[in-house]
Amino acid sequence: MRTFVDRGWSGLRDSFSSAVLGTTSSAVPPLRGGLSRPQRLGITGGAFAVAFAAALFIGSPWGSFAFFPALMIAGIFGGVELALPALALAIFVAVFLFPTLNDWMFGLFAFVQTAVALALRGFFRESRSWGVRYRQLLSATSAAVTVSDAQGRIHRPHPELEKLLGMPWPAYAGTGWLNAIHPEDRKLMTPANAGETHRAEVRLKDPHDGSWRWHMMRAVPLTGANGEPEEWVSMLTDIHDRKLLAEQREVTIGEARHRLKNLITIIESLAKSSRPPDKDPAVEAFLEKYLGRLRALTAASDLALASNYSMMQAEDVARATLAPFLERETGRITIGGPKLELSEAMGGGLAMGLNELATNAIKYGSLSVPSGRVTWSWTVTPENDQDRVVMEWREEGGPPPMPPAKEGYGARVIRFIGSRATNGKVEMLYPPEGYICRIEFTRPHKARVPTPEGD
Repeated sequence: MRTFVDRGWSGLRDSFSSAVLGTTSSAVPPLRGGLSRPQRLGITGGAFAVAFAAALFIGSPWGSFAFFPALMIAGIFGGVELALPALALAIFVAVFLFPTLNDWMFGLFAFVQTAVALALRGFFRESRSWGVRYRQLLSATSAAVTVSDAQGRIHRPHPELEKLLGMPWPAYAGTGWLNAIHPEDRKLMTPANAGETHRAEVRLKDPHDGSWRWHMMRAVPLTGANGEPEEWVSMLTDIHDRKLLAEQREVTIGEARHRLKNLITIIESLAKSSRPPDKDPAVEAFLEKYLGRLRALTAASDLALASNYSMMQAEDVARATLAPFLERETGRITIGGPKLELSEAMGGGLAMGLNELATNAIKYGSLSVPSGRVTWSWTVTPENDQDRVVMEWREEGGPPPMPPAKEGYGARVIRFIGSRATNGKVEMLYPPEGYICRIEFTRPHKARVPTPEGD
């Protein structure tokens, strides 16, 4: 309720000050800016001279009331410095020159009149101050800010919009401004939810060369007591160059991903064609491990390119890395967990580790028998100002695991990831039910997962 009242008062103040400051102040500078002391004295003195002449013409007992407009002018233009002497002069004239029916009542009315004048002076000064701040704010941004009614119609000039559209007022009045928007994008100007901020990327015609330039439109509703929009405050920002750069980056990334896959295919072909013709088991085992690790690293690199080397989702990394195993072991590998972002380095290391875990599960673990299953899961638990992340590889239904005499490459990769993470810890357990690998670390809320480089 208070918000509505404040908004109503603000609207009344803006409308009133706009009417006064937009008309009277254009002819009388005091309402728009300060006057010198001689100017204020001259205006106040002139007002009292006119009031005195009117009082002489009217005579007692009503002649003294001609000083009320002079008191108003003295308060608004002169402030306290001139308002109080003017009040004293008006009372003196009413008592000694033009007696009224009730001098005390006249004095009270004159005092109230002066107080109202001083209040209006402060009101006008505040309105002007807000107007100056508003214009300074608009001049500090490259966006064009407009105000329209609930139906998107513009009812007053907006200089910034005129520059953007190249249309003079009133050519863009009402819905005329929509003519500068590309016909295919005009439907995007209608918000899906009337009470929410609306955003859309639209093309506007450049008034200089007639080309279409992309702009971001952001419209904020000003709602009434019933919750429905009464006005929309919209901002149009030129994003054309940024959008072209983004499109160019997408093309470049797509080309890089394509070339990466072609390069890996060539490397695989060279590796396979370079093996001895007798198919030595040791060479075949080495080649299988090498190609598996190469594919895992390729999957992580492809995800890094697709995300523009920003953040990758843990589930995307797992599914891309384990894709060959998921296809081979249908329904036997389960992947799941909450949304979790990984850095490019963390995702790459995790991909290498998952490839080793899956390879070992097929050779020696639960996936080496038909009844075996594997679950790769992770949890994120808030702890004070941090999140504790727990990732777990759990095998079930396979032969009882045996601790290796010497840790292999995959175990070293996983331990390296854990050692570089904040409060990192890696556990490799060998219960009879199946092998378990658990990685734990902490991170700040909504922060990047620590990477092997410690970033």
